[in-house]
Amino acid sequence: MEVTDKPVAPKEASVSLGIGDSTLRKWCLAIEHHGYNFPRTDNNRRVFFDKDMVILRQLRQLVQVQNLSLENASLIVVTKLNEEASEEKNTEIAVPSNRYDEEVIQELLDHIERQEKFNKKLLQRLDEQQKYIEERLEKREQLIKENIKESQETKKLLLEAKEEKKQRKGFMKWFSKD
Repeated sequence: MEVTDKPVAPKEASVSLGIGDSTLRKWCLAIEHHGYNFPRTDNNRRVFFDKDMVILRQLRQLVQVQNLSLENASLIVVTKLNEEASEEKNTEIAVPSNRYDEEVIQELLDHIERQEKFNKKLLQRLDEQQKYIEERLEKREQLIKENIKESQETKKLLLEAKEEKKQRKGFMKWFSKD
């Protein structure tokens, strides 16, 4: 932090980023989940400096423009920040540490594995839902067919009764006293 770096309140930060207060909170929690900590006041409220605003703008770019999930975007932003900090510390040519890279890769692999399990469960539920819908449609179609059949039988019986009544009238006119 530089001396000229002026702290920004969360409300000002959300207005500057064009997002809501709750969105800013969610984004900060996602970034903090990956190890980056925003400075806080004595009242435990976050304040943002220029470097924090840069991080949040990068996150906004990834989430809103490139449509990455908040989890992945925050991981990318924090990883990039850590790499830049590591480069600044190591001004001399040195052998890069693979431990950090392995941790990040493992975390990403774990995340991908969880996502695949979730997708399999989701596909299974969709298959079950499709089967249920098909069964319900089949039952509905069967009921409609039965109702149509009953309706046709009822109409047929009504026509037969009407025809029989006509025949009785015709037969009865021979016996009537006109």
